[in-house]
Amino acid sequence: KQVMAMSPSFAMTLLLYIQEAMPLRMKEVHIVRQPFLFNMVWPMFKQFVGEKLKKRLFFHGNKMSSLHKYLDANMLPEDYGGKKPKLNYSSADWYPVLQDLQSYIADWNTYGLKK
Repeated sequence: KQVMAMSPSFAMTLLLYIQEAMPLRMKEVHIVRQPFLFNMVWPMFKQFVGEKLKKRLFFHGNKMSSLHKYLDANMLPEDYGGKKPKLNYSSADWYPVLQDLQSYIADWNTYGLKK
C-alpha cells in the first residue's frame, strides 16, 4: 500500500532528505517483505542512491533467516521470525495516551500560520 501511494517526485524528495538532510546517521537499513512492485521500481531509483547508502541497504524479502544474520532472533518479534511476542498493530496502547494529551495537542495546533 505504501509503495503504491508514493509518487516518483515524492520518492526522490524522500531520498534526497534521507541522504542530505536527515539529522541522524543510519548505520543500516533492513527492508523486509517488500512487495513485488518495489522490486520492479527499485532499479529505477537505485541510480540516485549514493554509494554510502547503497552499502547500508539490505533487502531480505520474506527470508527472515537473511535478516537474522544481522539481527539476533532473540531480539525480534514473532512477526519477523523472532522469539519476542508478536507486535500489536492496533494502536490500542496509544489511545489512552492521546486522550490524556488531547488539550496539549489542541494547544500546539494553535501555533503556526493561520489559513
